[in-house]
Amino acid sequence: MVSEIADVARIGDAAGLLLLLFLALEWRHQPRYARVVLVGFSAAGMAGIALSARDPAAAIGLILAGWRRGAALAAFYFALAALRDAAETSPLFRRVGRQLLGQPPGRRYAALTAGGYLFGIILSYGAIDLLGALVSSASGARGPTAERAVSARRMMLAVYRGFCTMNAWNPLNVMTAVVTTAVPAAPMRLLMPLGFLVSLAMLAIGWVEDCWRWRGHDEPARPAVCDTSWAAPLRLIGLVALVMLLAEAADAVLRRGLITAVTLVVPLVALGWIAAEIRSVARLGATAAALPPLPAWLARRAARFAARAPNFRAEATILGASGFMGVALGGALSGSALASPLASLPPLAIPLAVPPILMLTGQLGLNPIAVVAVIGGALPNPSALGVAPASLAFACMLGWALAVSVTPMSASAITTARWLRVSPWRVSTVWNAGFAIAALLLAFGAIIALSRIMPMFGA
Repeated sequence: MVSEIADVARIGDAAGLLLLLFLALEWRHQPRYARVVLVGFSAAGMAGIALSARDPAAAIGLILAGWRRGAALAAFYFALAALRDAAETSPLFRRVGRQLLGQPPGRRYAALTAGGYLFGIILSYGAIDLLGALVSSASGARGPTAERAVSARRMMLAVYRGFCTMNAWNPLNVMTAVVTTAVPAAPMRLLMPLGFLVSLAMLAIGWVEDCWRWRGHDEPARPAVCDTSWAAPLRLIGLVALVMLLAEAADAVLRRGLITAVTLVVPLVALGWIAAEIRSVARLGATAAALPPLPAWLARRAARFAARAPNFRAEATILGASGFMGVALGGALSGSALASPLASLPPLAIPLAVPPILMLTGQLGLNPIAVVAVIGGALPNPSALGVAPASLAFACMLGWALAVSVTPMSASAITTARWLRVSPWRVSTVWNAGFAIAALLLAFGAIIALSRIMPMFGA
């Protein structure tokens, strides 16, 4: 067992060094903000190592451990990117999107927010682009200009809020990997279903806010959708459930953690999805002979993904550098200088402070990845302060969703604003303020409730 752990550590060290090599090779192609993140986070991590390492050997060990975590987060992202790559070319997504958009006015907001939620699980913020294109083409063809603008705003905010609230629990999300590594003692399998329930309540808040804000405003009717069955949406839900079940099975066999299992399973599911789509095309088209053999198709898609992989350099930089900083700063931030003032606070105050911190730092442009990594580094053993790891992790999960909903610096806000031709600040901070405040109050209540029930489960 000890030798297996050592082998895994050596593989992780090699992965961390390979990530550093990849970032070095891609340096000149990086956007400016990614370069700033890499230099700033690396410098902060090295400062933490200088303050906490006892000798050069310990410093080297911390450097390797930091980039080992960074490589794990980056690998998780690349695995999810493989699934998104398969989804982007799937006719299923556009069919479901058109079906959601064609719902009658009374159900349209709920349908689109559910679409942003469901699509976001697989496509991440690509879901906003996909549904945004459908909303833009539909809203541009009917009614006067002012009416079209209001209709587009309501529909895009529904998609945006659906995507944001999905971040409160989604196991196929970078959030889950970052929170799991930041608070390793937290029972994530128990917290994710609870986060799912809270996210549904957040969706309901968005719907109520939309009805209240636009009361008396009649949405224009749209042509009824041709396909009114639930077959296509259920296929998407089944796909998400399949990934989760396969990940649980892989974890039961390998016992390397749920995040590692998801990283291994998701690319295989992506390949299976591509193969199923190819067979579907062959069945629907009469020119199956014109299609290349399945192995050739899969090889072509693999080459396509490999060619696109360098385009993920900025995400790999943020994840890798955040992972390194979280580990490297852990020793310095968890010292007595920080522990003493935190120990004087009521234990519940610490998790309750996390969502507002994430929301405020989001306004400053800080990614939740970095902030949660620092929180994990500052509180490597929250139980020592009387804080249940479950409460801290749950606060990070809910705070992550809230931060995404109000930060104008996120890809989701920027994408939504582009389709509406307004500034990201107007989308996230102005239009979404009422929803975010109500959702924050809900998050406070959920965190307090969790702190009361977790002792029953010994967490």
